[in-house]
Amino acid sequence: MSQLITTELLGEHPLLSSISTAENLSTAWIRSGDGLIGFGVYKELEITGPERFTLARNWWDKEVANFTIKNNVHGGGTGPILFTSFAFDESAPSKLIIPQIVIGQKNGKSWITWIGDTAQPEISQLKNSVVSGEIKWADGSISEDKWRNQVAAAIKYINAGELEKVVLARDLTATSTTAIDARQLLKRLEIEYPSTWLFLVDGLVGATPELLVRLSKSLVTSRVLAGTIRKTGDEDRDLTLAASLAKSSKDLEEHEYAVRSVADALAPFCSSTNVPDSPFVLHLSNVMHLATDVT
Repeated sequence: MSQLITTELLGEHPLLSSISTAENLSTAWIRSGDGLIGFGVYKELEITGPERFTLARNWWDKEVANFTIKNNVHGGGTGPILFTSFAFDESAPSKLIIPQIVIGQKNGKSWITWIGDTAQPEISQLKNSVVSGEIKWADGSISEDKWRNQVAAAIKYINAGELEKVVLARDLTATSTTAIDARQLLKRLEIEYPSTWLFLVDGLVGATPELLVRLSKSLVTSRVLAGTIRKTGDEDRDLTLAASLAKSSKDLEEHEYAVRSVADALAPFCSSTNVPDSPFVLHLSNVMHLATDVT
């Protein structure tokens, strides 16, 4: 049996401003200053295959059963925490990480969770220096010409009535001249995209305005995004563009496809489902999205 202890941190402990960049920062899940940051790795698992979700659940249940838990804070985000990143492709690896130390913050309350028989870790011991460098961009797995051909092919299928909506994505490769710490990246993303969810799992780092699913007590929430327009930086012009996006029949139709798919997927697991009649416009620093919160 391993001991897991959660206790409250007194005073102000903003997640990304009071904790300097850490060499052993392993995981993070943050939004609007609240969330969780993990340091070190207590245990980890890499899985593949169509049964990866079942394997992950069974592994996590077994690990939790081996903990002696002392938690004087309670509430969501305290106690045992597992961070995961699941691949869409069942043949690609999915990663599960139980951090050695987790610092959390919610509604002005901060706490620390650690695994082991030692005394509470000192936050100062988690600090390290920041390193940055120039980033160069290049094509990823798909060249620009191939990408254009795929878009053209998708348009033909839609015009022929064979498809209603096509979602395409293209990757780019970013190479830095020096090492860039994930903590520095998270801090920059928090400044530029404060309303998004920031994530870090074993080097997979980013910010997303879309939420697949959240369970809080008995309430399930999913934020669906579909329909996008780029911002110009001119406030008056952007307000006009937001109004046009909200009235665009093309974007509203595409948004409805996405909302319907989420509502249909959640319905068998919920006693009731609330789907707003129309989306709202979500403003980010660079783009605006049509957004719907299905509950």
